[in-house]
Amino acid sequence: MNLSFLARQITNVVATTATHINDDRIFFGMQLARRLPAPASRLVGRTLGRARGDAAQAASAWLLGRESKAKTLVANSVYPSRLLGEIALNLGLLDEAEAIAEAVPEAAGLSSRIWWTRGQLDRAIDVLPEGARRNRLGDERLCLQPGWWPHVTDQITARPTRAAAGQTQHPAALHVLTNSLPHTRSGYAYRSHAILTTLQSAGHRVAAVTRPSYPVTIGRVSSGPVETVDGVDYLRQIPLRPLPTPTARLGDQASWIAARAQERGAQILHTTTHYVNGLATGAAAGSIGLPWVYEVRGVLEETWAAAGATPEDRQARRASQRFALMRAKEIEVATAADAVITLGETMREHLIAGGVPAEAITLIPNSVSEAVADADTSRTPAKMRSQLGLPGAGVWVGTAASIVGYEGLDDLIDAVILARSEGTDLRLLIAGDGVALPELRERAAPLGDNAVFTGRVSQAQAIDYQLALDAIVVPRKDEPVCRLVTPIKPIEAMGLARPVVVSDLPALRELVPETAGLSVRPEDPRALAGLLTDLADDDSARENYGQNGRAHVLATRRWKEIGRRYGQVYSQLMGADAR
Repeated sequence: MNLSFLARQITNVVATTATHINDDRIFFGMQLARRLPAPASRLVGRTLGRARGDAAQAASAWLLGRESKAKTLVANSVYPSRLLGEIALNLGLLDEAEAIAEAVPEAAGLSSRIWWTRGQLDRAIDVLPEGARRNRLGDERLCLQPGWWPHVTDQITARPTRAAAGQTQHPAALHVLTNSLPHTRSGYAYRSHAILTTLQSAGHRVAAVTRPSYPVTIGRVSSGPVETVDGVDYLRQIPLRPLPTPTARLGDQASWIAARAQERGAQILHTTTHYVNGLATGAAAGSIGLPWVYEVRGVLEETWAAAGATPEDRQARRASQRFALMRAKEIEVATAADAVITLGETMREHLIAGGVPAEAITLIPNSVSEAVADADTSRTPAKMRSQLGLPGAGVWVGTAASIVGYEGLDDLIDAVILARSEGTDLRLLIAGDGVALPELRERAAPLGDNAVFTGRVSQAQAIDYQLALDAIVVPRKDEPVCRLVTPIKPIEAMGLARPVVVSDLPALRELVPETAGLSVRPEDPRALAGLLTDLADDDSARENYGQNGRAHVLATRRWKEIGRRYGQVYSQLMGADAR
């Protein structure tokens, strides 16, 4: 452990915490309690449960994952308070939160967060008094304005030496990432690491930088300013005291990226969605004369809109100022990049429809790691369940995923309940964590021991749990984000020789051949229950789908082959630059 860097991170935490406490003690306390380790968060919840008052009881239920109870307490309370309003907002009860904000004094901060959540940025700023919070939100809105880009400090003036034509085969690249291994173990982090290691194996010099203050922002400590994972260097930017506004932080980040690129001899900068990464990377690249790549892995504004608690909320978000600004900014950033990479045909068509030149876009789909390719798929699901301490009996369906609303796991739970009520021994396993998990646990209560929720798992554990399933289900909602964005889970499921059932949506249909799985109308638990019942009764169909899917993935979706396309994009950029 680098002690001086540890001291720097502690100073960063203290400064950031002081800012949040001064900003809004109630809001900060709520967020801190929710982000504590699970045992500590439950302890706080139980302690609050012994206190009187609707707010304390609602907070207790919220922290203990009893969201239905928390919502009932909020809806029926006759004693509004700031804390109750913040809980209502976190539960997606926007109308109730707004009524509380109007009924209690000094609730401008709560009102502002409600309007920001609704996507009405101007109103969110206007309700605040003059001061730091109002300035910060106004500055964040400025970052979204058309044509705004960060300013790089004047000290960054040197230009890197151009590579000769014969030296462009393996250009050196610096990647700019939101998060990374070993501190974040998400699909994003694993894809980023797979790209970096594949490029490195092909002869490219690569390194990555992560967003300012990471991993301190997620409650983790970096061992030093550079952390090396599988031979890949991850560089950490930890300011002693984060700058007070988004525009200032982006300018500082862009200057820092440019300096690291020069130190490392980078010839290309490469970043990923969303637009904040693109703004910093594009400004850095422009300041030192490097080409840059923008990799579109998601559709930010649609992901945000899909988080609305009700169909009406989601529709209102799509009609909001925030949605329009985010969509325009993402297209602006993608258009400014020298090359764009995306994951699927539906995402490519979305970018072209927004105005990104088709010739600038390269399709590089999600692929499986060698851990998936090398998995022992000869082990039956029942044998895997036995090794994991689960019952071997029954037909088990489920997934390993981030637990958010648009994944449609509520529909899967309802389908399993329906199938069991009609005599099929269908059982449920969901591996992973996320904001929708408490509600899903409550919904699955009628299943008793026939539903298993593992919580957060490692990549190796996620593979084992998927191998324990007789069929893997990806029941995504019929939301624009689900129609556009191609997830990695169906690819992994096929790679593990398990049959796949997906919602009948464009981004999912393009992933799963008819020989490897089945599709079903989204948001229709009855239809899903019928399909899963048929699949449960047909052992040979499950076997055939699984073997066909694995053969397809091993032939077309392995990182060690797909990853080479990145090198091709880099070489094309350097060749064009040399001309």
